[in-house]
Amino acid sequence: MLKNESVNVEVISYKEDNKYIIYKVQIKTRTKKQWLLDKRYSQFEELNKKLQEMFQNLPQLPKKSFITVFVGKSKEELEDRRVGLDTYLKNLIVRKDIFNCQILREFLELDKMDDLVPPQLAFEQVLLYGVRDFIIAKEPGLLFVLNSDMSLLNRVDAYVTNMKMPWESERGEPTTQSVGRVECYQMDDQSFTKLWEREYNAQAICLYWDPASKNLLVGLDSGTINVLQISTKTNKFEESLEIEMHTERVMGLFQRKNLVNSISKDRHYRIVDLDKAQLAVDIELSQAELTYMIYNSDRYLAIVGDRAGQLFLMNVQFPKPSIIATFQFNTPFIRGIYFDDVKNYIIACGYNEGGLTVLDVGKAGQESQAKIKTKLESKIKSRELQWSRKRGELMVGNDDGTITIYNAIDLQPIYVLKAHEGAVTKLQWFEESQILMTGGKDKKLKWWQFPKDLLKKEFVEKEQQQIIAESKLLSMLKVQEDNRKKDLDSDEDDNELGQWHK
Repeated sequence: MLKNESVNVEVISYKEDNKYIIYKVQIKTRTKKQWLLDKRYSQFEELNKKLQEMFQNLPQLPKKSFITVFVGKSKEELEDRRVGLDTYLKNLIVRKDIFNCQILREFLELDKMDDLVPPQLAFEQVLLYGVRDFIIAKEPGLLFVLNSDMSLLNRVDAYVTNMKMPWESERGEPTTQSVGRVECYQMDDQSFTKLWEREYNAQAICLYWDPASKNLLVGLDSGTINVLQISTKTNKFEESLEIEMHTERVMGLFQRKNLVNSISKDRHYRIVDLDKAQLAVDIELSQAELTYMIYNSDRYLAIVGDRAGQLFLMNVQFPKPSIIATFQFNTPFIRGIYFDDVKNYIIACGYNEGGLTVLDVGKAGQESQAKIKTKLESKIKSRELQWSRKRGELMVGNDDGTITIYNAIDLQPIYVLKAHEGAVTKLQWFEESQILMTGGKDKKLKWWQFPKDLLKKEFVEKEQQQIIAESKLLSMLKVQEDNRKKDLDSDEDDNELGQWHK
C-alpha cells in the first residue's frame, strides 16, 4: 500500500457512548504533532457522500449492517468495522487530490499540520448582482465589472415588467427593471472609486476591452452587443451602439481593428464591420451551443469551445476566417480556456463532468498539427481557469465556490481554496504581484494575495521525493510487463505527460 509521507492517520480504538459507537482517530504528522478526534460512523458516511460528489474511484467504506441496529454488534463486528474505517482513511490520504481537498482537511482537522501557507484575502468588493465578468484596463487604470441578477424568478419578473403591452401609452418614460449592469471603477493603490454604471434589461454575460479603439464590448443574454466608446479625458462612455448580433446569448467576443467577432448559444460565429455597420461573416461553427472563446492577437487565433466538448482553432484573418483544427475533448461543455503563448499550450476545463485537457499547439503556423498532451478527469464542475507559469500552478474556479490549485508537475491538487459562497465565475491572475482576482455568484469581487510557496519547503522536498519514488515503482512494474524497447518508449511518453509544463 502506498503511504502518505507527511501524515499518518489511524483509527486506534472504539467505545460505546449510550446508543452510539465512537471511533477514536489519531493523526500524527512528520513534524511530531499529533491529535485525537472522536467520530461516529454517520460522520464517515457523510464524508464519503461529499467525496463521491467530487471524486471517482473512492475506496470502499465499510457497509452498515441493518440487522445489528436492533440487536447490537458483537466485539468481532466492531473490530472489523474499526479496521475497515482505518483502511478507508489510509486509502484516502494517499490520494493527493483527496488529501488536499477542503472536505477531508476539515474532517481530519489537517490545518493543525501547519504544512501550508494559504492565500490571504486582501480586499473584497460587494456588488448588487452576481459577478459575470471583469476586465482591468491597465493604461487608463480602470476596472470594468459585469454583474447580473442570477435569480431566474427575478429575471422572469423583470421580463414581464419590461414588456410593453398594446394598450400602454407611447408617452412618458417606460417602466423598466434591470437584471444586468456594467460598472466602471477608477483604480488607485488601495482604493476603487466608481465612475459610472450602465444598466441592461437583459443579463450581461461577457466583456472585452479594446485598448486601440477604447471600445468596451458588452455581450448580452438577448444576443445583443453593446459597444461603449470610452473617453480618454473623463473615462466615461461618450457613445453607445447596440448591435443585434445573435438570436441567443452572447458567450464570447473580441474586437480586431474595426471588426467585432462574437460567438453565441445560437451556434454561430459572426463578424460585424463597425465602419460599414453590416454583418461581414456568418459561420455556423457547430451543431452544439458555443460556450467560450478567447483570442490571441499575435497569431490571429480564436479558440472556441462548445457544449459537446469540441474545441475549434480558428484563423480569423479577414476577410475569410477559417477553421485550422477541431478537437474532441473528454470534458463536455467547455467553460474555461487559457492559452500560454510561451509554452504553446491550450488548457481547457469542462463543466458537465469536470476535467482538464492540455493541448500542445506548437509554434505559430503549426496549429494544424496540434495534439492533446494530457488529461485529468474530475467530477467537480469547473467554470474558469488561470495559469501561473512562474509558480507552475494551475488555478481552476469551480461551481461549488472553491478554487483548486494544481501542481503542474503531476496535475495533482496542492490546495483547495474556499473563495466564494456561490459558483466562481471569473478568475484573473497577476504574475507580478502574485494576486488572484476572483468573482462569484455571491455578488463579491475578491483579491487573494498568494505566498511565495503554498507548501512549506520541507513538505515540498518530501513531496518531490514521494513523486520520484512512485515514478520508480511504476517504471519497475512496466519493466516486468513489457520488453526493454517498449518499456523505454513508455517511460519517455509518461515523463512527457507528467512534465507537460516544462
